[in-house]
Amino acid sequence: MPKQTVFESKRGVSRVEVREGYSQVLFSGLPEPLVASRVAVLEVIAQAGVSIDFLKLTQSGLSFLVPEAKSEEVEAAIRSIGYRYEVLQHRAIVLAHAVNMRDEEGLIARIVGTAIRCGVQIDHIGDMHDRVLMVVSDFDVPRLQEAIAPIAAGGRP
Repeated sequence: MPKQTVFESKRGVSRVEVREGYSQVLFSGLPEPLVASRVAVLEVIAQAGVSIDFLKLTQSGLSFLVPEAKSEEVEAAIRSIGYRYEVLQHRAIVLAHAVNMRDEEGLIARIVGTAIRCGVQIDHIGDMHDRVLMVVSDFDVPRLQEAIAPIAAGGRP
């Protein structure tokens, strides 16, 4: 591994951030044409004036996060289109920050593997060049934070 220069940020996980207050909306079994059904869902949400996060396309639908405070508005809007859906409340995004995360061999695998081993149900995973994001139940956040803390401290879980 190349030597770290003085002005560089420390390698590995530098901090763990939690963003709470979300609900996850899941659509499955959308009618064909699938693209048109997905667009219909997104248009209804847009017309309701609700911002979405973490949009994911699935084989038969889509899912996304909305602010938990807007859950009732979202449900009222999507009920009108008649598609099968589920709203899971009490969701959080746990972000593990690390400079050049994708260049640190095995770091994402260690974080995700640790989360799985500690028994946390991960709804979605995403990554960027400097962080991995996991959507989990609010109730699993403390256990996940405790499990990945050793990684943030530079060690192995």
